[in-house]
Amino acid sequence: MFHLMVDMLERVGFLIATAFVFSRSKWMRSYMSYQGDRRNHWRFLVFFSLYSILGTYSGVEVSQYAYQPAPWIESVSPTAAIANSRTVGVIIAGLLGGVKSGLIVGAVAGLHRLSLGGFVAVACALAPVLQGLLGGLCRNALKKRFRNMSSVTLAFVVGIVGESLQMALILLLSRPWDEALGLVALIGIPQTIANSTGVAMFFMVYNTIESEEDRIGNEHARKALHIADMTMPLWKMDIDEAIRAITATLHEETLAVGAFFYKNGKEQVMEGRKTPYWIDLPIETQKNKQIGHFRLFYPRQQDDSPSRRRMLNSLAQLLSQQYTFVEAERHSQLLADAEIRSLQAQMSPHFMFNVLNTVKSFIRTKPEDARQLVMHLSKWMRNNMNNSSKTLVPIRDELEMVTAYLTLTKARLGDQLHFVTDIDEQVLDKQIPPFSIQPLVENALVHGLKNSSRAGVIKLSIKQEMEGDEPVIRILVEDNGVGMQTAQQHEEEHVGIALNNIEQRLRYHYGAEQALEIESKRNEGTKISFKVRRQPWDGL
Repeated sequence: MFHLMVDMLERVGFLIATAFVFSRSKWMRSYMSYQGDRRNHWRFLVFFSLYSILGTYSGVEVSQYAYQPAPWIESVSPTAAIANSRTVGVIIAGLLGGVKSGLIVGAVAGLHRLSLGGFVAVACALAPVLQGLLGGLCRNALKKRFRNMSSVTLAFVVGIVGESLQMALILLLSRPWDEALGLVALIGIPQTIANSTGVAMFFMVYNTIESEEDRIGNEHARKALHIADMTMPLWKMDIDEAIRAITATLHEETLAVGAFFYKNGKEQVMEGRKTPYWIDLPIETQKNKQIGHFRLFYPRQQDDSPSRRRMLNSLAQLLSQQYTFVEAERHSQLLADAEIRSLQAQMSPHFMFNVLNTVKSFIRTKPEDARQLVMHLSKWMRNNMNNSSKTLVPIRDELEMVTAYLTLTKARLGDQLHFVTDIDEQVLDKQIPPFSIQPLVENALVHGLKNSSRAGVIKLSIKQEMEGDEPVIRILVEDNGVGMQTAQQHEEEHVGIALNNIEQRLRYHYGAEQALEIESKRNEGTKISFKVRRQPWDGL
């Protein structure tokens, strides 16, 4: 019996060494946890099914109350049996993969053992199925009940119970009974101790790998936080400069041989060199809209380890959160600037003086018109204050504010100003950034019609159009004034700055390709328009 136990332990050691080699592979490490990667489930089943079959083939043939050591077993005579390590693979599959995995691996191992024959074939075919079930149940139930029991101790206990179950089946189902009893007396203790030790040794290896992965993961987490701490202030730079600076930081801090930034499938920033092995770090907004991605190149495929990939995925999430936070902060500042400039321009003493002067003159000559002007002034001021605290407002509210503003202005200018609208009523509830239309109307008044000798006409068009398969809303402000030579001429003026503010906020909500479209002809007029997508998103 002692020699049999030594022989069994040698073979179990070979199986554990084999398991250790395979456990170092990426797919195995990604699955070998109680929250494993289910995409590799089929590989897990194939591996442990073959592993269990190998445990049968590498066993020791036993007959006539003795055993004959052999390097490989191909068949079993009707009066013989196998002292084997099949139980190791079956129970491990159940403990790691659960009931389903344990049953599948046990069934495959059992059918294979049945095909080899022998007087205990039926009992040894049923035993792996029950052992796999036992391992799966222990994973789901006993792991919770015995909270103070280590996984190694639990694995050893399950191994003993599983082997005891097999010995009981041999005594119950195998005939002649005296030969079954002699077989159990010979192999029961050595096989139970060897296989239970094998299951426990596997989990010792498993825990070692887990501890090493945890240590590497902790180091990578500290590294990711360190890089994120370095990149946070960089996002506050101009976006192109920020991308270049962050790419250089990633190249230096991640020890990658190359760091590139891609946008719309094109390389925008390049640091270092390319290799066939890379990991992508997508930069996304809160609505999972990707604005681009960093790509880190490594010299070897081995550098693409699960722990490094988890670290870089976490870093990508941190960078995305930083980008979203900084852009939201930038947008809030733009909105505040728009509010301030709107109030400064339109609630200036000059503007208010003109409006109140007009109301004063109308009180004597046109009292009803004066009352209407006061109502429009109240409506305009209320909308100004309400919209200043919002990120998006209905087009209806913007149109109401613009109408009030032009009504107040037209009351003073009279027939010198005509306001024409072409509005699609179905789009008035769509959302746009506040203070998006009125600065365009103001631009037409101040710069388009100011020095014109003819009566001024301002046309506001809000229509839905099709751009490919996507519906968009086109907002157009058109005047018949003196026109503009270049947009740069107005950069230092209030309206020019306001137009730049609108353009940045449109880019924030609708993407980098969105901006104001300006078409101007000298002495013929100016058209300024922009498009509104169906749903705005947060990002450049």
